[in-house]
Amino acid sequence: MSSTNNCVDCNAIIRGSWFFRSSRLKCNTCAKTICAKCANNQALIPYTPDNNEKPTALQKSSIECYCKPCYQSISTLDYGSAYDVIEPAADDEDDNENTNTTTLLWVHGGGGCRRMFHPHAKLLSKKGYRSILIDLPGHGTLVDTKLTLDECVDTVRSILHKECTSSQKIVYIGGSLGAYIGFYILEKLNTKFSGAVLIDCGQNVGPDCSLKARLGIWFLRKLSTKMSNKALMAAMLGTVKKSKADYHLVETTFGAGYFFQQGGAQCDCMHTVAPATIIPSLNFPILFFNGSEDYRDSEDRWLSLCNHKELSSLKVYEGGDHFFCHDSRFVHDMLDRIDRFTQAVLSHSADVN
Repeated sequence: MSSTNNCVDCNAIIRGSWFFRSSRLKCNTCAKTICAKCANNQALIPYTPDNNEKPTALQKSSIECYCKPCYQSISTLDYGSAYDVIEPAADDEDDNENTNTTTLLWVHGGGGCRRMFHPHAKLLSKKGYRSILIDLPGHGTLVDTKLTLDECVDTVRSILHKECTSSQKIVYIGGSLGAYIGFYILEKLNTKFSGAVLIDCGQNVGPDCSLKARLGIWFLRKLSTKMSNKALMAAMLGTVKKSKADYHLVETTFGAGYFFQQGGAQCDCMHTVAPATIIPSLNFPILFFNGSEDYRDSEDRWLSLCNHKELSSLKVYEGGDHFFCHDSRFVHDMLDRIDRFTQAVLSHSADVN
């Protein structure tokens, strides 16, 4: 005996019987019927302050599935906007006039969203920095927007036009996908930026990459196109348990949700960008960060190609992996280095002008 229902989100017909029971699920909050595809892509670990920095306590069973309205309500991501602006804290500890005319533009990694660097930006607001955190196309609130390199450029250009004046200095900060795509954004919007901080991009995955990197891109594309967000999140939990990452992981990542619906496009974007061709054209300093345990076959080459060698630098965190920017052993040092780099960039810019 069987019955049919429609998914509350996509309206797909769901058959109800013992044979098709795996395709008929309930939202964890409102108990409305949702299909397996919607449920497994709208999955997250509900955030509460007590599980914020205890990744060892997280299990696959912590992941819950929701209908679209409940998912957006429970997620730590605010679906009312495609970007956040964090103004300098009123009681900022540094009375430095340079920071008050500086905006840090934060761009997240693949499958993530603008929540990724929210705690980092909050800490730097106490030093007087203004931050803008954006969702890339194909991610977060822009999950249904097609992800292409040019769409990323248009997204950044539009936000900077709305939120920044011509007198403000802007420093680009990108992690992983946000760094690889960042090379392209920085090339196309070269005159908009005074400096860049690029994180987790030490491996060349571009068109001239090694066979090993090509195989890695191929494997990543297979995973991200065949597996749901819930399955990828479950797999990532296993990876994080082997990592030292412990800094606001649920609040910034698992509690916001994963966005790999366009995983193939993420791989295509990274594989299209050729950093060695772009870096020499960038007329500003770059600060690179990597973890020693991450893939990093080209970090020294990237640094050597920078125009402003006296201000550009590379910091590798010993024992850090691809998640080192959420590793409490390194977070505060990384932010201090971003602060010092930005001050040096601004001072240099003032001397030139």
